[in-house]
Amino acid sequence: MRIVLCLFTLIAALPAFPPLTGSETSPIPEPGLHEMALQLESGKIQRYSLHMPKIGEGEKAPLILALHYGGEVTPWFGMHFLKVFALPAFRPLKGIILSPDCLGRDWTAPESEEAVIALLDHAVKAWPVDPERVAVTGFSMGGSGAWFMAARHPERFSAAIPVAGRPSGEPDPAVPHYAIHSRHDLVVELEPVEQAVDKLRAGGGRAELAVVSGPTHYQTPRFVVPLITAARWLEHLWSGSEYEGWQASGSDHRSILETVRRPKRQQRTETRDRPEKEAEKEKRDY
Repeated sequence: MRIVLCLFTLIAALPAFPPLTGSETSPIPEPGLHEMALQLESGKIQRYSLHMPKIGEGEKAPLILALHYGGEVTPWFGMHFLKVFALPAFRPLKGIILSPDCLGRDWTAPESEEAVIALLDHAVKAWPVDPERVAVTGFSMGGSGAWFMAARHPERFSAAIPVAGRPSGEPDPAVPHYAIHSRHDLVVELEPVEQAVDKLRAGGGRAELAVVSGPTHYQTPRFVVPLITAARWLEHLWSGSEYEGWQASGSDHRSILETVRRPKRQQRTETRDRPEKEAEKEKRDY
């Protein structure tokens, strides 16, 4: 009986699946959400959450790297972020969405950067990814990470969509940017974001800034509506057509701002995007 119990304990302790190494290929996962892992050359395991769309034979899909906010990073921490933030906005693009767990103190840490690049290399090698349609987005700490990754690796990204994130690194005008920020953000000020966008434009880059009213820094789900507009911008960018959305008529963006400005009762009953202790930890990181 003791032997059986020990064997059961050993089996329960094993991972649900063997993580792939960066040199291996993998079959295309079924359409849907998956919890995955990649073994890095350093021996560390990079966990990541994945949304895989239905990809037709011979087709290549765009890829969106979605970097989560700060907090205590439990296994597959990025899955909740993928579900409530990235997927509602980017699902219409029919792309692969990767949301890795941050390995370092934040996304600018060397171990985090190395792991993210290794994950991108693996995805492009293993699955039918269109390397000309790879974008990075993120919220708060992940927004700073999106600024950082696009600045450090402009050859890998065709667009960056940082949300509620402090600019990090020297922004490269070669990468089109669409930044989203709230004028009521008391954690990350708007001014550095405005300055970064102005600098990109002065360098000849394509840079948009959507400033919304209403959401505070920790109300992540309330940024999804502006992110949907950013996804439309990205779709036009990838298709090579001019984006004539809210900037042309103003009506589209005004409707988004009105949607974001919810009644106070609805704001009070809104589901929190993460536990208070995680939000406090992220606030300390800033």
